[in-house]
Amino acid sequence: MSVEEVSCLSEDFASRTTTSVLILYADTYFGRRMFQQFYGRKSKTGTCYRINACMWSESSVENFIDYCDTLPFQMGHSFRSRQSLPTVIDLGTQAEKANLGSTIDGGATQGPDNADGTSHQLNVFWRRNGPKLHQAVLASDLIVVELRSAQDVFDIVHLLTTKILRKTKRLILVSSLLTWYATPPLQRESVEEVNGETDSVENEEEGEHHEEEQEEVQQPMKPDEVEALLGPLEVAEDDYENSPLEGEAEGELELLTEDQYNRRIPHAKYFNWREAERVVASANSDDRHLQTCVVFAGLTYGEGEDVMESFFRQVWSREEHGLPIYGSGSQIVPCVHIRDLVTFAQRLLEAAAPPTSRYVFATDNSNVSWRRMVLALNRAFGGEKTFHVPPSEYLLHKNVELFTMNLRVENSTMNEMMDESDWAARGGFVDSIDKVAHEFIESHNLQPIRILILGPPLSGKTALSGAVAKRHYHVPTFTIEQVREEYKEHIEILKSRLAKFRQCLHEREKTRREEAKKRAFLRPRNKPEVKEEEEDDQNAMGETQQQPTASPDSGRQGNMESTRLVDCSTTVAEDDVDGKAVDFSLNEEEMQNVEALVDDWYQGNERAIQIRDTIASMERVLSMRIRVQPPSSNDPLGSSNPKKRKEGTKQKRVAKVVNKKPVAEEEEHNPVQQESAPFQDKALACMVRWRLSRPDCRNQGYVLDGFPETVEQARLVFGQTPLELPENNEDTVISLPSAPAGSGGYARTAVVRHSASLSANAPPESTELCDEDRLPDFVFVLTAPDNYLLDRLTAVSKISGETGSTEEKCLRRFEAAMANYQQQYTNAEYTLPNFFETASTVAKVLTPGGRTPTVLAVDVSGQPLLPPPPPESDFAVPEPGQLEKLLCAYVGPSHTLGLSPKQLFDEEIRARNLEMEERKKEMRAITEQYERELRECMMESEQRSVVEDARRAIDLADREALEERKRPLRMYLNHNIMPLLSKGLVEVCKRRPVDPVDFLAEWLMLHNPHDDSCFEL
Repeated sequence: MSVEEVSCLSEDFASRTTTSVLILYADTYFGRRMFQQFYGRKSKTGTCYRINACMWSESSVENFIDYCDTLPFQMGHSFRSRQSLPTVIDLGTQAEKANLGSTIDGGATQGPDNADGTSHQLNVFWRRNGPKLHQAVLASDLIVVELRSAQDVFDIVHLLTTKILRKTKRLILVSSLLTWYATPPLQRESVEEVNGETDSVENEEEGEHHEEEQEEVQQPMKPDEVEALLGPLEVAEDDYENSPLEGEAEGELELLTEDQYNRRIPHAKYFNWREAERVVASANSDDRHLQTCVVFAGLTYGEGEDVMESFFRQVWSREEHGLPIYGSGSQIVPCVHIRDLVTFAQRLLEAAAPPTSRYVFATDNSNVSWRRMVLALNRAFGGEKTFHVPPSEYLLHKNVELFTMNLRVENSTMNEMMDESDWAARGGFVDSIDKVAHEFIESHNLQPIRILILGPPLSGKTALSGAVAKRHYHVPTFTIEQVREEYKEHIEILKSRLAKFRQCLHEREKTRREEAKKRAFLRPRNKPEVKEEEEDDQNAMGETQQQPTASPDSGRQGNMESTRLVDCSTTVAEDDVDGKAVDFSLNEEEMQNVEALVDDWYQGNERAIQIRDTIASMERVLSMRIRVQPPSSNDPLGSSNPKKRKEGTKQKRVAKVVNKKPVAEEEEHNPVQQESAPFQDKALACMVRWRLSRPDCRNQGYVLDGFPETVEQARLVFGQTPLELPENNEDTVISLPSAPAGSGGYARTAVVRHSASLSANAPPESTELCDEDRLPDFVFVLTAPDNYLLDRLTAVSKISGETGSTEEKCLRRFEAAMANYQQQYTNAEYTLPNFFETASTVAKVLTPGGRTPTVLAVDVSGQPLLPPPPPESDFAVPEPGQLEKLLCAYVGPSHTLGLSPKQLFDEEIRARNLEMEERKKEMRAITEQYERELRECMMESEQRSVVEDARRAIDLADREALEERKRPLRMYLNHNIMPLLSKGLVEVCKRRPVDPVDFLAEWLMLHNPHDDSCFEL
């Protein structure tokens, strides 16, 4: 008996209590979820699973145990706490990993039993470790292989078919529908092609006439172009699955069934996969005790994503170019949720009998196009932008074959084997997009960070909000003033979109009609024998002109100045218009017809209707203001006669009825007063809700600065109750009595306070129910004593150079703001911080609810009065302050996908520029030091030269003085002594006496002409 047979027999006893499962490959997107299905669970027969995890990457072997530690294992115990689960880790082949010793010993033994009397074993190894792979294949009862390498499949099937199997094994190969990518339809010649051959003899002019009639019916802009101008059509979530999209011919696509596996033709890159599928299917044999099945999986999604992760990252990060639409976008892409695929694979492994078909489909029950999937993904994360990728650019994109599949398959086996409770996304990608987006956010820890910073005036809210939002968490930050400006700018953007859309409609229809006139002018001259066609064309043009006339207002928008002059001198006959330029521009009546037709299209476009309704509702919000009634000149209440007072009231009512004017007309007469009137709390809440619903706030979060100011505003902004807007502009203005006489210029402040105090700060019965997407996670209330805030006000005034009158105004505004702050934070029974302490979110479909914000009071009295100056370099990152570090310690790390390639490049460029700037600064310092030392050296040299010149001058003067003093003596010697002495010396040289001195002295005495003088010498 061979060694393999002995090993198989020795494993029979162990297999009675455990079921061995081999997963290839446990470190992939599919393999990890498959591992989770078996890890720490029991089979239907009550036996536990012994898992052999084969890794695709060698580096995953060491990290897989740490991954297992994060998974729940039997009542929530972690992997490392279960001493009953011994682990075998094989990092490579024998000689390469021999130095690891007993830690990675291949012959792991059974550990102590669990509480239920069973034991488990986890065997982790690399796919290139041949002995371990062969041992795991022969020892496993259930084998699930993800088709990534066809050669690995060939090796496993060859091993199973060449060995004697004592027990039935079941092999599931999870492949892809890419092996069906190029499957042709059954009927290659359609009815349209046959009709095309019979209609080839028809007259060409009739085809052109029919084409012109079709052009007049259809709109001049395609849905893609309308979407590029106006954005995607907003459809309700319930109707999104059934909303029709132009260009999708789902019913015309052939439905493929599981018994048509012999027809499949794979993509050019996956021909070896088809061979691997055939080998697995042909290995199915009861005599060999081997049951096989091939699963064709659609595009997988969910739980963090795999190949679609890049699209989720793009739309979550709000990248500028948007999501790609490959080709026309109408291709039907079969999809399946990764959890449904894993569950289906487990059902196939644990089924009592294998499915009747050796080839089965694993897809959801939806047949949606790629364009619809992109639009659903944009809707889930608030994106709008898309761009089209032509087939010529497919090679520039990764995994593009997965997104250009155009298949409809029937998943009959999957529907039969899986119950309704087993499905995670039976309705498909579009129907479950909210759940899929939530899974992506949870798996990548991308929960939005929502922060609210409140506090008294001049407490540093704005500076702190900007620093925390931009430096640390990369989220938007805004004040209520910025929200109002963004709200108005968004209205202008929507209006500009509508204007551009209408202008494009007008220009295209105008151009199309001019081209039609040109064709009608040239056709009879190209074929003069056909004269009846000219009359037909003129009749067709007459039908086109018989459109409903446009209104005068719509006629003004026509561009009457743009005309097109076409030179027809080379195409017309000699007797036609003498070769002069022919004007094909539309006349006034035709332009009115164009305006009427464009107006019909403009008024009937669904997206344009949505935008106009949005603009109208947003403008009604802007008109929700509080108007102060001016004081009346008459004082009927002050009159002493009650009868006159009653008559005056009656006359006033009659005058009001006669001279009654709408609110909008009164606003037109006094626009300055209306523009300066304060907004209602509901209007401010609508603006803030709109801003918090923008994609950047929904995905990343926000830092809200100094708003809300009252409890009523907080309830309107964060409450779950929808805000009802007035139906017309007449109901948007609330009139309040003006301030009493002598109140000065602070009447508006008093009105605002009065409007804020209309509803008392009454505490709720239990909790403040708030919306999950808007309620902040952290509320920081900055506190500081009044003297500190006054000192900061003084310091800010000095820096800004304000005069005395301006300082007084600032002081009054500060006092008014402090009074409002104390009323809402300290003096009231139910303050604004109390609102957030009692606030709680409401449960939704994907969120459990019950989230409460963390409210913290932060004392800022120890901070400097003025912010530190910015760094000298524009590329330097300012050092975070102590208060920033404190807030970041409470909030925690940022929830992002990391820096994008563009951000990494910008950061690298900034670091390089900073390094270059510092290097230039060092070089500049060295150069300056060198120049300074050179200047000092030159100055010292000059000083030395001056001193040397002075010394030389002194020496020269001394020598000249000495020479002047020696002159009389020299003259005396030269005149009286030197002549006689020189003769004496000559005589000494001639005679050479023994004693020359005595000889010279005697000679001088003898030859001295002046005895007296010599004697005196």
